Amino acid sequence: MTYSIIATDPASGAVGVATATGSVAVGGFVPHVRCGQGAIATQGAFTNWLYGDKGLALLNEGLRADQVRDRLVEADEGQAQRQLIVCDRWGNTAGHTGSDNLDAKLHLCEPNFAVAGNMLNSTDIVLAMKRAFQQLSAAPLHDRLLAAMMEGERIGGDFRGTHSAALKVHYPDKPPVDLRVDWAERDCIEQLKILYHKTQSEPFQEFLAGVPTLAHPTKTGHVNRKEVR
Repeated sequence: MTYSIIATDPASGAVGVATATGSVAVGGFVPHVRCGQGAIATQGAFTNWLYGDKGLALLNEGLRADQVRDRLVEADEGQAQRQLIVCDRWGNTAGHTGSDNLDAKLHLCEPNFAVAGNMLNSTDIVLAMKRAFQQLSAAPLHDRLLAAMMEGERIGGDFRGTHSAALKVHYPDKPPVDLRVDWAERDCIEQLKILYHKTQSEPFQEFLAGVPTLAHPTKTGHVNRKEVR
């Protein structure tokens, strides 16, 4: 039902998830991310959204990605219906694709990122997302994730069509990027990209400049009364 990519950027310390599906409100179930801990995309025929909080807690304890995957999957009697990718704070990645998920299905794990999909038009989608992500190695993490998702949708996406998408990235020294398109009849990833570009407007960037971050938790900005109106 879903195609997703998770990643960490060793240079900036950012960690993120981007995901899309042929169903509604994928952002409420699949992406889980926390700076300094890691990222999880939990999906599949019947998504075990509990993998998210449980997995991040295990990552916070210092477990590697493969250890987190093993803990979550081994404790789940429904593991055959799940798909999971995990990235830890060191860039290790691990994945699981249960046998009951519908074809085409695949997960790929590389240093610092992993890609997974099920109920796809073709596994070529996962491979194309991997290439798109790697080709933008110098770009900010959110741009790389968006590029991967756009390529996935271009190649074919979910075989029902792509109708919801989400992008979630945490930076240590910036406010989070946390965007969702809960339903789109068409061009879903393009709508997510448009939403992202809206956040780059001058008024919103002025707002973000004064928002606290993990590195500066008491940060403030200048109140602009014109923008309040």
